[in-house]
Amino acid sequence: MPFMVSRRRFLGGSATLLGATTLAAPHIARAAAGDEIRALLITGGPLYPKYWEKIVGDFTQKTGIRVKYDLLEFTPLTTKVVTLGAARSDLYDVFSTHTAQIDSFFNYFAPLNDYFSADELKDFYQVGVDYLISPKTKGLAAIPRNMDSRTQYYRSDIYAEHGLKPAATWDELVDVSRKLTGNGYYGLVVPGQGDPAQRTFSDLLWQAGGDWVDENNKPSFNAAPGIEALTYYRDLIHKWKVVPPDAVSYQWNENSTQFSSGAVMSTFDWPGAFATLSNPETSKVVGKWSTAPYIRNKAAISCAISHAMALNSLSKRKDPAVEFIKYTVSPEAQLLNFNEFSNFPSRISVAKQVVAQASGAKAEWLSQLEQTIATGKEWPKLPGFSRVCTLMFATIERALSNQATPEDALNQAAAEALQIMTQAGAYD
Repeated sequence: MPFMVSRRRFLGGSATLLGATTLAAPHIARAAAGDEIRALLITGGPLYPKYWEKIVGDFTQKTGIRVKYDLLEFTPLTTKVVTLGAARSDLYDVFSTHTAQIDSFFNYFAPLNDYFSADELKDFYQVGVDYLISPKTKGLAAIPRNMDSRTQYYRSDIYAEHGLKPAATWDELVDVSRKLTGNGYYGLVVPGQGDPAQRTFSDLLWQAGGDWVDENNKPSFNAAPGIEALTYYRDLIHKWKVVPPDAVSYQWNENSTQFSSGAVMSTFDWPGAFATLSNPETSKVVGKWSTAPYIRNKAAISCAISHAMALNSLSKRKDPAVEFIKYTVSPEAQLLNFNEFSNFPSRISVAKQVVAQASGAKAEWLSQLEQTIATGKEWPKLPGFSRVCTLMFATIERALSNQATPEDALNQAAAEALQIMTQAGAYD
């Protein structure tokens, strides 16, 4: 269902000065008042629709450009963008996208290099920009809108009652969670389906000392660290029983809701959870939780990824579409995104600003986020790897639901992954 919005008051802000330019000046899009574009935008949780309503309303008020937009959650949005790209559709001019599946879109998104100066690109976190650049064309397929990494959220009131501290390691997570599980409550919740399961496995794989591919870019996630990671993941549900038994069906919303409803005592969630959990309209645990660093095993590594904005290469309204994209990643929009929805800025200058202004629990949480981003990883940017990620959805679900052992599930997936990446030209 498309949305049209009226004018909304917008939160202003400014960023610090950027570094010296080393590239030619960008193309200046020349949109005219009265233009109209269409956008397919990400949603998730109760606050996202309000965010887009404010962004679009203020953009229209400032520029006269109208935006019709549809909202979809991550998985159906990604599927729809892949389908529209393959069909060479110009239905939408602008897409929300994400680093998780970006290599599926390199042929569909128009390069944004000409629209952003080097001054601006230097101001974005490098880990966010690098993964959005096509390895073949060197074109910037999308521009980061906010950085995404996870921290630990835990029930500080319940932990204090039991004399417990938040877990720092895999073993501690099991120990603490077992002490808090019982009487219908669980010590931990993890997602177990689709993209959320693949990302959770990624974190555990890296923390176990493994990686997705070896030095020759061949699948290696089925080696000993991968088996250790998936076994630990499965055992949280079935051996130690510290996670709701139906967690294998959870995606991000179910995962977050379990914690915000008070049913579970800890979780690992994204920056937006800070705002959701602080809002009495969306949380039953306001004032009863704190944050802590992500757990570690052999290493302390988690995903450091980004939501991004992209231009449809087939758009017939590129100029107004670019103006909208630039606005969604502007300092003003990123300050709004953080101050009202706690999404971490992708611009370093804006991130420094919000960190400098924070105090108390928020400052501590931001420090934890910055550390996760600084040590974070993303998936291999190899031909066909986005299809490998999709393959892993079913692989992980099979292991988590005891339909296959972790070793068997990963070995089968690795063989299929090699075939997928070979056919996609990863080894040409």
